[in-house]
Amino acid sequence: MTIQKALQIYLDWKESNTISAYERYKVRLVQFLDFISPKSCLQDVSGEDVIAFHKYMKTHYSDATIAYSTRILRNFFWFWNGRGFENLNHEEIIPIKFVNADKDIVNKDDMEDMNDVLDERYYSDLQRKLVLNLLWDTGIRLSELLDIKLSDIKEQDQDKLRTAKVRTRKTMRYNLIAWGSKTNDLLNQYLGLRLCMEDVESDYLFINRKSKVRFTPKSVQRWVKETRELAGIDKNITPHSFRHGKANEILEQGGTVRDVSAILRHVSPNSSFNYLRLSQKRYLQTASKFLQVA
Repeated sequence: MTIQKALQIYLDWKESNTISAYERYKVRLVQFLDFISPKSCLQDVSGEDVIAFHKYMKTHYSDATIAYSTRILRNFFWFWNGRGFENLNHEEIIPIKFVNADKDIVNKDDMEDMNDVLDERYYSDLQRKLVLNLLWDTGIRLSELLDIKLSDIKEQDQDKLRTAKVRTRKTMRYNLIAWGSKTNDLLNQYLGLRLCMEDVESDYLFINRKSKVRFTPKSVQRWVKETRELAGIDKNITPHSFRHGKANEILEQGGTVRDVSAILRHVSPNSSFNYLRLSQKRYLQTASKFLQVA
């Protein structure tokens, strides 16, 4: 069997159960295919090819990316081992061990500084300000945020909370998100302009006023970077930093890991426990319960 055909069969299978992973897997697998060219048969691929590929990646990518690529190739050959291809044992492909650098998180002061440099009287600033505040209030993933449609947004309830249903690409499940009154005021201002756009058939909440299409993740990533720099914040803040910040804020306010799991919509409890180390205050409170202090 050709490597190209093997790759397509595997990606078709991957796409059938997880779209988000399929897109990331495709990038690395195609890159591996290009690297081992001119080999064309799956049976010709060896463990040495995998090692050489990841040595090559070290000159261009971080350890985290290389470790992720290793898992992708391991899963690819696991799939074909299960179908009788035994020339390369997937157990030989072992992800490298590395220490993750501490991630920068967004806090309340950061939010105030970024809000101060954006003027909602201007459409572009209003749009950006709404995006930042939705990320902060809900801890939503960027892909989920950009997938929100006008029809997903519910009316304000008796507790003055506004909600929307979002679909997580990782699990394909629908979950509820909620935001506060200040963010809702921004949303109402934005909707007044968004709903007046002419010749717009898209139901997505965030669309480009000129092209009339939904914004891409790169656009929001650029907005966050530009706003952070404008506010003079010396952190490497990304859209996902708001999700980390939300978890930290919940713990700092006395919330539990279960609260983090519920609000951030984690499938695995382990994902929520990982945030406990981000909050030094919460960690020390927990540790002190089981320590003697003179």
